[in-house]
Amino acid sequence: MITTALRRLAIPSHWLLWTYLLLITLAELVTSVIDPQLGLSFHALLLLCFMVHGAVAHRTAVGQFALSLSLAPLIRMLSVSLPLLSFPQMVWYPIVSIPLLIAMWLIVRQIGVPRQALGLNWGNLALELPLASIGVGLGVIEYVILRPQASVNSLSWSSLLLPALSLLIFTGFTEEVIFRGLFQTLARPTLGRWAFVYVALLFAVLHVGYLSIVDVLFVFSVGLLFAYIVHWSGSIFGVTLAHGLTNILLFLIMPYLELHPNATLEWLGPWLLWGSVAVSVITVALLKWRASKTPAQSQIAVSPATIRALRRAHGLSYASLAQRTGIPSRKLAAIEHGLHPLQPEHQQAIALVLPLFGATALLAESDS
Repeated sequence: MITTALRRLAIPSHWLLWTYLLLITLAELVTSVIDPQLGLSFHALLLLCFMVHGAVAHRTAVGQFALSLSLAPLIRMLSVSLPLLSFPQMVWYPIVSIPLLIAMWLIVRQIGVPRQALGLNWGNLALELPLASIGVGLGVIEYVILRPQASVNSLSWSSLLLPALSLLIFTGFTEEVIFRGLFQTLARPTLGRWAFVYVALLFAVLHVGYLSIVDVLFVFSVGLLFAYIVHWSGSIFGVTLAHGLTNILLFLIMPYLELHPNATLEWLGPWLLWGSVAVSVITVALLKWRASKTPAQSQIAVSPATIRALRRAHGLSYASLAQRTGIPSRKLAAIEHGLHPLQPEHQQAIALVLPLFGATALLAESDS
């Protein structure tokens, strides 16, 4: 098996994942800067690599994440190989996103990731709905960076409704459920707290095609912010709204307003912008405060048998698990063998690192 071979070669799993990220970055640079066809071949090889790794190491955390990473080259292969220029721009997004969502569903079904772990819940609507205001400021900033051409001829409901829904569902929801839902969930067992940085970097790398370093840095910052929001809230609903509104302003509203200035909107604009910033800051602060007061609970109860089964199944030593949880390795060993009580803070730390959604199957397998 790949994982066994890597352990014999003393290649840590987390270094392998960082290597994968580097290869995806190189493939994106080749596609965007050198030759799209060569880049497409590079992405196809990566897709094959990730699928093989995921197939032969499907019971390990790194293997499950490698399988999910196959969506990254698939995104670029779909956007480059499909004849998108034959369709209106607003049709591009469902053409690319629907196959991606189907592929993601197959991966989720194969691994057994529950809906809750993907953030597919409404969360606290009193906090999730105001998060949409983040999209106002982000949309204005990204428009200043990219300056895309206008996609609508007016700001009437009839002109905006379908394009706005397309952007909300096929960019906002699709990207958030893949990056902040699937990737972030599966990266944590191997990368621990660095999973947020990893997924934000991957999110930024897949925007290299705009050929703007400023935009890549901006997207990385947004990805990191969204990662923490989802971590604190346990839901992707708010960031989906924010992401969708960002793209609605970027591609629909801001380009039109630049071509057709409106005195009323010019007067209201700064008030709306700074008001949305204030609401965003307050909402994010409340989310963080609420998360600190009510720490997230794991999907299933953590027991010594659960910890032992998961740690062994994912090839983690006591030292590796200690590094990711912050719990001393001797204390972890004592907890596993029932010699030390499992405190709530230990349970929370372990639940955030080990993929507990697979615990039931692993325990059943170990008992048979």
